[in-house]
Amino acid sequence: LHYRYLDIISSAPGKMKRRNASIILINLLVCFRGISGFAPSPRLLLKGTSKYNLAGTTLKAEKDTTTASSSSSLYQDVPKKKPWTFGILTSGFPPQQILVPVVKFVTFQVWRLMMNELVTHDEQGRFVRESFQAGNNPSPLELPSSSSEQSRYKLYLGNPCPWCHRVKAAIAVLNLEGEIPVTMLIDDAEKASKGGWILPAPSSDDRKATIAEELITGDLAGVYNYCYRDILEEGEKYKGRCTAPLLVDTLTGTIVTNESNEIMILLNDYARRLPEHEYVDLRPIGREEELDEATKHWFDLLWNGSYKCGFATSQLAYDEAASDVLKGLTEMDEVLASQPYLVGQDVSEVDLKSFAWVTRHDYAYTVIFKSPGGRIAQYPHISAWVKRLVKDYPKLLDSIDMEDACGSYYRQLFMLNFGRIVPYIPNIRDWVGGL
Repeated sequence: LHYRYLDIISSAPGKMKRRNASIILINLLVCFRGISGFAPSPRLLLKGTSKYNLAGTTLKAEKDTTTASSSSSLYQDVPKKKPWTFGILTSGFPPQQILVPVVKFVTFQVWRLMMNELVTHDEQGRFVRESFQAGNNPSPLELPSSSSEQSRYKLYLGNPCPWCHRVKAAIAVLNLEGEIPVTMLIDDAEKASKGGWILPAPSSDDRKATIAEELITGDLAGVYNYCYRDILEEGEKYKGRCTAPLLVDTLTGTIVTNESNEIMILLNDYARRLPEHEYVDLRPIGREEELDEATKHWFDLLWNGSYKCGFATSQLAYDEAASDVLKGLTEMDEVLASQPYLVGQDVSEVDLKSFAWVTRHDYAYTVIFKSPGGRIAQYPHISAWVKRLVKDYPKLLDSIDMEDACGSYYRQLFMLNFGRIVPYIPNIRDWVGGL
């Protein structure tokens, strides 16, 4: 700012220099007043001048009533109403050499504390994805005894969650809509008693069914508390994380599993045993080991790699995760150059898991998580694979509300987005059309 003032003074005509210098002095004193409380004497103020146009090479005083500015100017007038500030940076007190390091240090310590409360890290700042699995070795889901019988199971899914999305995508491809009731959770950490999921208002089907009230009202934490009612002491709350997806047996009021891979396996087996049911086998018998290895591979590089970028609390941790993501994107594009799907010629559970990741990559992971690699459109074979998936299985386009899913990262992960600004996010059809 001081250099700008010197430029104005030196460029002014001879008679203007003294007047310009006076006006500049007034501005500097007003700036200083913002932190010190010092105000210039009224005698220093030039009569009829309170606003100055500094955009030109000469300094022109304007009347109080004048608000017009040159239409060709690159700059805007200072608004009459603007947010109040201390004026610290313009006053020079405290010195910038002290102010900036202190603010950086305090801000970083608060941010790191919040990040450590949110997720687990190792001593090097690497994000560690803990297992919060509920339920053990779930048995195959029981089929209804008749077509009119209501399923005894209930799924709890959240649109923003990629682990829920893969389950919803599996339901779509397996044609299981209506076979197992699904409750779509709402992400609202301010209303949830624990975690971030609350339940919507009960549907008419929920009211008709003989389901415990705790399974259809309140929040997901209440569902966990109810399902562990026989283990918890009276008045005690479930201490683990209340995560989704969640598969519950409403008949017994117990958790089947909250692990997305297990849920997908159970759903595929369920569809396979349904009589006269058309479905796509996402986990063919005899290929389980191959599919599990592919799941582990892409999980380490991409699906979890983006989260490791976003939740890293050190440069070392971020650099390691970013390297994995870059490697994964290049490798995935190469794999899809020689085959239509990630594990051969037919669609599998691995494709749906990757679909849940790829739909969040461009507008969530690359921005708020700083996940590298650019846009999916830069990878021709991944782009062709996405288009092939939604063409062969069009119901996948309805498996996600992309604007809400990606937007949730900006709304809920406030420690990564203090300003809570949500960028432009297209709907999934527009996104696919742009690949």
